[in-house]
Formats: sequence, structure tokens, C-alpha cells
Amino acid sequence: SLTYAPSFGIPALRGKWQESIFEKNSSLSGKKISLPVVTCGITHGISLFADIWVDPDDVVILPDMMWGNYNLIFSVRKGAKISQYSIFTENGTFNLKAFEDKIKEEAGKHKKLVVMLNFPHNPSGYTVTENEGNGIVEILENQAKAGINILAVTDDSYFGLFYEKKSIKESLFARLCGKNSRLLAVKLDGCTKENFVWGLRVGFITYGCQTEGDPSPVYEALEKKTAGCVRGNISNASHLSQSIVLKSMLSEEYSGEKEEKFIILKQRAERVRNVLSDSKYKDAWEVHPFNSGYFMCIRLKTVNAESLRVHLLEKYGVGLISIDEKNLRVAFSCVEESDIKELFDIILQGVEDLSV
Repeated sequence: SLTYAPSFGIPALRGKWQESIFEKNSSLSGKKISLPVVTCGITHGISLFADIWVDPDDVVILPDMMWGNYNLIFSVRKGAKISQYSIFTENGTFNLKAFEDKIKEEAGKHKKLVVMLNFPHNPSGYTVTENEGNGIVEILENQAKAGINILAVTDDSYFGLFYEKKSIKESLFARLCGKNSRLLAVKLDGCTKENFVWGLRVGFITYGCQTEGDPSPVYEALEKKTAGCVRGNISNASHLSQSIVLKSMLSEEYSGEKEEKFIILKQRAERVRNVLSDSKYKDAWEVHPFNSGYFMCIRLKTVNAESLRVHLLEKYGVGLISIDEKNLRVAFSCVEESDIKELFDIILQGVEDLSV
């Protein structure tokens, strides 16, 4: 028989995933973090975090380009206020000034801030550089030192899919851990994209904090509270899915198979960059910076994004996501490298259709 899994998750999987977090994040060396609690995918992890930590009228800080489910989870379900900053400067870098200004603005009105940090970013496909990442950490640490309670949440859904040398290669969770007793770092990650098992729905929630003395009792309490929320929500995540993930991670072929898939995605991202260097697209859109993950975004110059999305779907069978009036998200991750030029040519044709 296949038994229920514990609400905490299968112990061996929790231990193995924690081990992998240390392996992938060198800044955690010498630090202590909680054992991950297993969730039913990262969306469930975000929802669990919200149920435990977010109250009505709390403020959640996010960039102006964001994954739509954040609104459903934080605003619709929990009654929190989403406060946004411009993610990019005109030069195509992460907008540290806008981020800092937003943090300071909300810190002037609230003693508790929830800050969502999603890199690789959905929808833009951008990951911050070393300097930008360190700047984010410093800004949050300074507010914690000033007496603001900070919940810094890293949504690491696309972790590991870093395609350029300039981008940071670890989670900001690792650098936020242990910075200040008023700063709780929360890592949300999982197998969905990291291990290319979208349908298994196995995610994790992990905590990192600064305490006086041994943090183990604090982590034990946080794990119990989180597992209790799982128990009252879905009872437990799938035992079968967890067992499959654990067995795959213990396989000798695990690293090699992940690397094969990484190379495919990296080649697709490089092909997108190469195709979009063609000047024929310059009057139709500009390209937002991207260096990682599954997606990239274009900012349309002459037509409405939603109108174009509908037109492309109905006339050409091409499915994209409109972010707002001007921005379209392209999931290059699911497009064969040989089809990428045709995809953007179709998008360009759609722009021309609507411009007549």
C-alpha cells in the first residue's frame, strides 16, 4: 500500500533537498537553515506562506511586471495591499533606486514589510547581477536595523537556469540569512522547473533567520507551524511524487540529465537574442533585458498587447501572455530552437496586421 506522507514531507527528501540547497548556494557556508517543509508545488508554497504570515492590509512589495497569481494569493485571498516599483531602469538594469525608494516609502507607513524577490524573474526572464543582488540585501538589512520587520521571500521557481556570466548564481535567500534578527528569509523552491517535473507538484518552504544562540528551536517551531498549515490545507503532498523526486535525486544520472535540459534552454535563449538583434523588429518593439529562466518580454511600440495577443491566437495559433497594455511575455522555453525566428516573424506580422 502507498501510505500518506507526513505533513512535513518525507524525511529523506527533506534532508536531501536541504543538502542540495547548501550545494547550490555557497553563501550559506557556515550558516544554519531550517529543514524544508514539502508543499504541493511552489504556488502552494506561496499560498502557505501567505496563510501563515500575511494579514489583511499588510503590504507586499513587488515589481511592476509580476506573475499574475501573486495578485490572487496576496490581494484577493488575503486582503493585502500590493505596492509596486519599476523593475528596470532606462539602461536595462535592475532599478535599485526605485526598489529602495519603495521600501523606504512603505517602511514609513508600516512596521512589517513582505518583500517578494523572484529571480529568475517571471515574466521578464531577468536575474540580477552580483552588485544588484548585494544592493537588494543591503537595502533590506538597513531597514531591519532601523526597526522594520522584514519578511524577505525568494520565489526561486526557475532557480539554476542562469545563462550569462554576469548574473548571480545563487538565491538571494543565502545572502539574506542571518543578516538581522528582524529579517526573516523564506525560500520557496521546488522540482517543477529545477528538475523538469511539472506535473509532480513537489515544492519546498525553507526558513533562515538570525537568533541569539542555537536557532534549532526556532526552526523546529517554524517547521511545525508550516506543517500544521499543510495539514489544515491539503493534509499532505503526494507520497508518490515525493518518492519519485527522491529516487531521481539519488540516481547517478541525475546531474547529467539536468545539465542536458539546461543546455537546451540556454541554446533557445541564445537563439532568441540572436534573432532579435535583427533591426527589422526595432520599430515594432523593444526587448526587455533577459538572461535566465523560461521567458522574455517585449515592449510594444505601436499596438496594444492584449489586442495583439488575441489576434495572434485567433489568426496564427500563437499563444503569448499580455502583461499590461504594452508588454508581451514569450515562453521561449517551449519553442524548438529551429522555430524561434518564425515565431518572432509571426509576432511582427501580427503587429503589422493591426497597424493597417
